[in-house]
Amino acid sequence: MANILKKAVAGLFEKMLTPSRVLAVRAWQPATLYEVDVHVPTIPLEKWNTIKRLKCKVGELEFRDYTPALWNADKKVCTMYIEAGHQGAGSRWIQQLKPGDEILFGAAHAAQLPAQEGKLLCLGDGSALGHFLALKQLTDRRTYPMDVAVFLQDQYQIPPPLTENNPEFDFIPKPHGVSLDALEQWYRSKELRNYTSIYIAGNIPMVTSLRRKLKAIPDVQAKIYSYGFWS
Repeated sequence: MANILKKAVAGLFEKMLTPSRVLAVRAWQPATLYEVDVHVPTIPLEKWNTIKRLKCKVGELEFRDYTPALWNADKKVCTMYIEAGHQGAGSRWIQQLKPGDEILFGAAHAAQLPAQEGKLLCLGDGSALGHFLALKQLTDRRTYPMDVAVFLQDQYQIPPPLTENNPEFDFIPKPHGVSLDALEQWYRSKELRNYTSIYIAGNIPMVTSLRRKLKAIPDVQAKIYSYGFWS
């Protein structure tokens, strides 16, 4: 009975999805993080004023949420960054995706922009890269200067244009045997009292831990926005 209900709900939801077309797929070596360019002709990109997440069909009765990192409203094209370093329907799907494939998208949820002007601190793992790039695209650097740390699960070969175009992003590759404490070491090198907003995103236990630690620091007066994507 539960499977029948799940199929019925999935069928109704699928009718609400928007078809899109894959333009390009680029893998960061060792091929566990992917950039995907997608043509989204019916999504009003020009109206976006929050950090969007789109629900994507990745298999039979399987859906995953992904954040468009960059978008061109005139060309109706957006780029997503998808990590595939763990087992799951989303990882299997992205590893098989190729240009010309159809993707079905639906609205998932959105994250708000900072409520107060001032400096932003962003902490996350590879699954949060799109989240932080979208935040950058939606805010003015003169009003919202950023410091961003992205902890990567592997020794990726990061495309030079990404680092060149985003000098405020620090990419922290995971050496063998080192834990996510690297993010804590990174933010403790900053003057935390200077930030008005802090964004934490990615693995749920990591997000919970970092939020708790930051709230316990007297110098942190910033509003903390936290978003857990996976566990």
